[in-house]
Order: sequence, then structure tokens, then C-alpha cells
Amino acid sequence: MKASEIFLLCSGVLQDLADPNGERWPWNPEVGKVSLTDLFNSAVREIALQRPDATAHTEAIKLGDGVMQTLPREGQNGATKTALRLIEVIQNMGSDGTTPGEPIFISSKDAMKAFDWTTTGTEIDNYAYDAKSNPDTYWVYPGVTAGESVYVSMTYSAEPAAITGATDDVPLPETFAGPIKDWILYQVFAGDNSDANFAKAQHRFNAFYQALGVKLKADLFYPKQVQVVKE
Repeated sequence: MKASEIFLLCSGVLQDLADPNGERWPWNPEVGKVSLTDLFNSAVREIALQRPDATAHTEAIKLGDGVMQTLPREGQNGATKTALRLIEVIQNMGSDGTTPGEPIFISSKDAMKAFDWTTTGTEIDNYAYDAKSNPDTYWVYPGVTAGESVYVSMTYSAEPAAITGATDDVPLPETFAGPIKDWILYQVFAGDNSDANFAKAQHRFNAFYQALGVKLKADLFYPKQVQVVKE
């Protein structure tokens, strides 16, 4: 699916169909103007933050020394993408990242502290992650022995690729086309421009979150916390 298909729907609502690349809301980036491409990229990133599964990616990641770990960054520790949120640490992958091993179970940092926090090794039993307190950090038990090569398989929400214009592919599944359109129109109607309209902006804002299955006043963090520690 091309971004232009979503832009066409937005231009129809904004009555820009006569000249979609004209003066009011151009489809492609222009110096000194806000384009639908700019608003599209904002929408995709917001969806990735609210629905980590929309950009879920699984691969083997090399852990750092110790207990505290940071989310993957493209080009570091075997990561091919940059992570926005951790979804799940699945299993050990040996010292080379290609040898499937024992599963890893989710826990909480407090539960892991009940054991010897300074224990280190080359095989991970548990991990803890709390997106509310620190979305860029997670914890493993036992900690990784200094200098050892320890890989784990993990699923994380990857930072979505930004599009450069209307002819680019939508970097999310097509099921998110509706929310993308609603977010673009929300930003248009909420802005300081001739199309600004609070009621319309609120309608699009609500439609965006309702389509994602997110309650407006509820905290949504991935993954859920459970108290499990493997001895």
C-alpha cells in the first residue's frame, strides 16, 4: 500500500482533491510548509508507541556485561533496527547468536533482587522490564559475566522508517491505514491554520485511539509484569 492512497482520502476530507500538491496541504515535503508526508510520519511513530506490536521485530541480540541492559540500537550488538519498546525476551541463543537454548521467563526487578543480585553467568534465566519507569532499560538475571559473549532472542517494537513522499510504501500493516488517516486529520484540525476546528480535531483524536483499541485514560505498557523467578 502506498502512502498516496491515504493522502488521497485526507485530501478528500480537506477538499484538496483539485490540486493535492498545491498550496494548502501538499503531499510531498516542501521548504517552509507542513506536508501530509510530515504528518504521516508523525502518525506512524505515534502508532508504534501506542501499539508496539505494529512494528514488532524479532532477532538475536548480544547482551552487555552485568544486570542492566539497554534496548537495541541499529548497528550495535547484532541489532538491525532501533528499538522503541521491549516486547519480549524469548530464549538464550548461545555465544554466537545462532544456537537456540533455554527459554527466558519474565519477572520483576524487585523479585530478582530477592536473589543474589551480583550473580553472573553465561545463560539468562529471567528478565524484567517496566516501560513506565524507564522504557530504554531492561534487567537480566543472572547478570552477564564480564567479557563473555551472550546472545538472547528478543522481540521489540522497532522505530518505523520515515517515508520521504507519497510514492513510498506504508511501513505498517494495511490495517493501520485508518488510524494514520485519523491522526493526520487530527493534526490538521488541531493546528493554527484555516482548517482548524476543535470539534473535528477531537473527533479524529478519539477515532484514532478507539481504532487502536487504546482507552484514553488507561496506561498501556508492554509487556505485562508478572512475578516469576527461576531458581
